[in-house]
This record gives sequence, C-alpha cells and structure tokens, in this order.
Amino acid sequence: MINRTSPIPLYFQLAEVLKQEIQSGALAVGSKLPTENELCEQYSVSRSVVRQALQSLSQENLIETERGRGAFVLERKVPIEMVQQLDPLQESMAKAGFKLTTRVLRQELISAPPYIADQIGESEAIFLERLRFADGIVFLVVRNYLPYSRTPDLLASEDLNEVSLYRHLAERYDIVATTGKRQVELAKLNDQRTASLLQVELGSYVLFNREVTYDQNKKVVEYYESWHHPDRTRLTIDLQRRY
Repeated sequence: MINRTSPIPLYFQLAEVLKQEIQSGALAVGSKLPTENELCEQYSVSRSVVRQALQSLSQENLIETERGRGAFVLERKVPIEMVQQLDPLQESMAKAGFKLTTRVLRQELISAPPYIADQIGESEAIFLERLRFADGIVFLVVRNYLPYSRTPDLLASEDLNEVSLYRHLAERYDIVATTGKRQVELAKLNDQRTASLLQVELGSYVLFNREVTYDQNKKVVEYYESWHHPDRTRLTIDLQRRY
C-alpha cells in the first residue's frame, strides 16, 4: 500500500503496487487497469501521481495505453541474461564493414521525467536525440539522458555528429563507460515522431533497447533508449557458458 511518510515518491510506490498485481496475475494479461479517476480514489492520490505511475509502467512495457480506451496489461517478457562487450557502436559497425554517420537532432538541458530522474539520480539531464545511419541509410533513433551535474558544458559541444559519445566523455571528462545493464525487446512503436524518424509505420514492431551505463567509479554515465529499424538491424550475441 501507499506509505505517505516514506521518502519514496508516491508515483513510484503506486507503480510498484500495480507492478506486483501484474506479476502476481491479479491483473491478468490483456485486462484493463482501473481508470485514472478510479486509481485516484482507490489510493487517495492526485491524477499527476497516477499518470506518472502509469508512464513508469508503460516505459517498462508492462502496460499499453490506448487513447480513449485506457491502459491494458501486456504479455510478460521472458528475461534472458547475456554478457556483451560495451563497445562504441562506431567500432562495432566498422568491424562489420559499415560506415556510421550521426545527425544530432536535439542537444539541450531538460527537467528529467520521473522515471529518467530515478535512473540517473538527479532531476536535470542533458538530453541528446540522435539519428544514426549505416552507409547513409537510417537504422537507429537514440535518446540519451546524462546527469547534468557531471558534464554541464556538454551542451556546448559541437562535434557530437562526428565522434563517439563514449570516446568524447572519456577524453574530455575522464568518464569511462565500463559496465551497463541493457534490456532488449520487441516493442510496438506508438510514438509518431520516432516512427517518422525511423521511416516505419506507426504501430510497427521494432527492436527497443534501454540501458543504464556506469563509469570506472560506478557512477551513472547515462540512461538511454534506442529504437532499431526492424528490416535494417540484426542482433548477434557471442555466448559463453559459465561453470
């Protein structure tokens, strides 16, 4: 239940309550969640708290919101743990024989949405939106969120079209990305802007990544989300069993 004396934000507590109901089966796959008004009354919270909680669940792909119909529980994904190299995309693509080019679309300071602030540990973020091309053909939309306090002058950097972000952070700030936690899944694309940038139809299924990356001091480097063109991307994973 909601603990109003806890330092944990109300929206996060509500999201956890709903998540537990989904994971326990109390809210079954395909079932409709209570309306915003019903959740407000049931948990005695404001509509903004409910909306933030639903947004958090949507970002975890636990629910899907349909305009005019409400929010519905999505089928649970089977988690598969993998170990991968944290190589810059530019290097891995060069090894595969592709020329990677980047176009920075947005580079600005934002007030981070709650679910992003939770990931990076602060409320202000440097937001980068980038479109990436393989041999001149768009295949990837990336949105990066970096803690503003760590790299405030990154906003003035003019060479992010040309260099790897990780290399830039290492050379300019001595922030070396060493570890990360990545989730990869097939997701339905419901955002018109992303669909247009990726040149796919709204509602298409794409390969969706989300990742938190940490540096050599175990501090958060960034949180990012990316959407891969379904016909122009292949995921290859090197496997090694550990005994």
